[in-house]
Amino acid sequence: MIKPIIRLLLIAALLAPGSAFADTEYARVQFCWAMGKFDHTIYFGEVENREDRQASFDDLLEISGIDHHAVKCNTSDSTSHRLARAKLLKDWRDSEFEIVNTTFLSDLDY
Repeated sequence: MIKPIIRLLLIAALLAPGSAFADTEYARVQFCWAMGKFDHTIYFGEVENREDRQASFDDLLEISGIDHHAVKCNTSDSTSHRLARAKLLKDWRDSEFEIVNTTFLSDLDY
């Protein structure tokens, strides 16, 4: 059995090619996530057709007092995003990690 952290790293590597956009008419979706340092929680947020929100997502976690590992983000077309998101969420649910959707907070403008 692959350890959960190794599985997350493998999934992140699989998501990386999704950054190449097949067609510019598709919506671009940025999906960011980070693992808590001292808990088994994965925090994630997503935003469509906006500028890079990685710094905003990282700021949100910092402001919330959440000690976390480095934020990882992937930007892809909406079709690729839906498929990758479904796979990630399934894998996270099947692990010992808790999942926290911070999307409604991640889109704050600072």
